[in-house]
Amino acid sequence: MKIGTLKTSSDRSVVSWNDGKRQIRTLLRKAGVKPSGFFRQRRDNSNEYVLGIEGGGSVCAQRRPGAEVTVHKVKTISVDNLTASQLAAILAAG
Repeated sequence: MKIGTLKTSSDRSVVSWNDGKRQIRTLLRKAGVKPSGFFRQRRDNSNEYVLGIEGGGSVCAQRRPGAEVTVHKVKTISVDNLTASQLAAILAAG
């Protein structure tokens, strides 16, 4: 689900690390999504923002002007709701 796009930092033609984080938190507040924890460290991938959200999932964006900020939710299911073929595939994977 797309919640917005990143804008350039003031007096720059790029998105600074801190300004991008601020923009993403603002977009999350407007969308009613609550973050959990902190942004993934910049040294892991300096060109991408990743932040966990409550209820499972994450919000991601590339570190460039105009990049889409997207929320990726995780759907959890219990073993009781799996079909026989789904359960067999999981067991085969180990």
